[in-house]
Amino acid sequence: MAAKDYASSKTFRSFGPIARFDRKRFEIRRKKESKVNRWNEQVELPQDLRILFLGDSITENGTYIRDLDAFWSKYLPDRRIEWIGLGVSSETSAGASENAHPFPRPCVHERLDRALSETRPDWVFVCYGMNDGIYHPLSEELFAAYRSGIEKTVAAIFEAGAQPILMTPPPFDAPSATGRLLPLGMPDYSFEAAYERYDDVLARYAEWVLRYGRRNGLKTVDLRSPLLDYVRAERERDPGFRYGDGIHPEAPGHAVIARTILSRVFRIELERMPEWLCGESEFLRRVTERRELLKAAWREYVGHSNPNKFEALPLEQALQEAEARLPDIRAAAEREGGTADERTSDWNGFERTDYVLEGRSCSIVRPKRTAEGRPWIWRTEFFGHFPAADLELLRRGWHVAYAKLSDLYGSPVAAERMEEFRADAVRRFALDARPVLEGLSRGGLYAVRYAETYPRHTRAMYLDAPVADIASWPGGLGSGYGSPEEWLDCLAVYGIDVSAKADEASIRREARQIAEELLAGLTVPAQAGIPILLVAGGQDEAVPLEENGELLERRYREAGGTIDKIVKPECGHHPHGLEDPEPIVRFALASLDRSRVDRFEQA
Repeated sequence: MAAKDYASSKTFRSFGPIARFDRKRFEIRRKKESKVNRWNEQVELPQDLRILFLGDSITENGTYIRDLDAFWSKYLPDRRIEWIGLGVSSETSAGASENAHPFPRPCVHERLDRALSETRPDWVFVCYGMNDGIYHPLSEELFAAYRSGIEKTVAAIFEAGAQPILMTPPPFDAPSATGRLLPLGMPDYSFEAAYERYDDVLARYAEWVLRYGRRNGLKTVDLRSPLLDYVRAERERDPGFRYGDGIHPEAPGHAVIARTILSRVFRIELERMPEWLCGESEFLRRVTERRELLKAAWREYVGHSNPNKFEALPLEQALQEAEARLPDIRAAAEREGGTADERTSDWNGFERTDYVLEGRSCSIVRPKRTAEGRPWIWRTEFFGHFPAADLELLRRGWHVAYAKLSDLYGSPVAAERMEEFRADAVRRFALDARPVLEGLSRGGLYAVRYAETYPRHTRAMYLDAPVADIASWPGGLGSGYGSPEEWLDCLAVYGIDVSAKADEASIRREARQIAEELLAGLTVPAQAGIPILLVAGGQDEAVPLEENGELLERRYREAGGTIDKIVKPECGHHPHGLEDPEPIVRFALASLDRSRVDRFEQA
């Protein structure tokens, strides 16, 4: 049987409205409502939000939703986020079902209207695809039905006044499959006897989801790539590693999904996995029990066509009981480290304290003996990379600090979060009120933005191969090679439309305006007398010196600022720093006494 005929070996229920989906009408309505419907990048953490999750058995399991709920309950308990898991095992987005499946697979459109009207969500996460290909080789009929099913789901979510967030289907890991794997050309396939290269089918589905999301200005989350990275890393460590049953990830895989959502939707990057997520925890147990209570009640209240029903309380009773359990959850969270969740460890022979501030990972490394005035150097990005200067300053009594604000690209919101960290660090660790900022690579954006916004709280800046123009990196609009994926991410942070209706010229123009705004702001730290040490490689192809460091140097001098430059002629973007970090250390030390800055420049 040829691949194109495989669709004839399965049952396909079109659910009339999917087959008749009017794309032209949908696009007209989307244009009319584009200001309302287009995703506004979530750079500020929400205070009050109701979030619905639709999906198949992976979402029904819901461990990743539990992890998200636990994160908010633990670190951001004052924010009211309601997580509603409405995954249904075996469900698809378009109604396809293989012959061998024990019952016709449910279709989300059988219950979508009721799910939306009963939950009244602000956001709706949508994750389908694993079952939509019904474990066959690629079928164009099934693929078209999947696309139409997702489009119709998006339209219904918009119609309900909510924001859709699309997630790519997770991968199918053939080495972990518990059922049979069949080659191309078999008469039929199923979840228990899958096509051996079914992951290739899911790769096509995932690629379409990402393209469709970008084309329509929708938020999309690539789950496939981080899960593949996770499987690859685990298998390198242990060749016998199994990714669940090949379809359903176990708890560590769900943690990867949760971590990806935190990063891609809420822009929260975890420096380390929380200990309560990896071990025995009363807090996590209580969160899990509450989630199971709510999951069953919501699933059966909304209804579905899966013949396997959950034992569930009436929804109203479940909601009341769930609310009553919150004080015990909060008490358990407090007993297990509270919102700060402080942990100490060794870092290159020095004591490192990791803690959480407003959901963000923070780190402070203490010297063995503290220098007078309790000075500190603040890594704005890439903690621990090329640490020679940091280590030497620690030996001389300085603290080293870091707050993980990755993927905010030095935006104004990043500067606000940085100031929250600085104020807290000064209070918590009795540090000098004015740190030296250390901006490596994209960390240069953060350092410069902060110094422009809070010059009175900035002592000096050490910038190493810094990004000064987002059009150069990650944009790659100059001589550097850029980073296409991070370029789209960066543009989203700054609110630049990259959907299909946005033309390339307008994107470039807006990006240049952002870069110019940052460079024009250099007059603030220059007039405040904040010195800069610039270290860079002369052969940097990622962040070209002439488009970034030298541009920043020229504009800073024009603004009347003091800047010293050290160029490593044969060096690329890496390694950062200097083989002998003494010039960097002397610069930091000199910043403690402004009268010594001139002597540093003459040395």
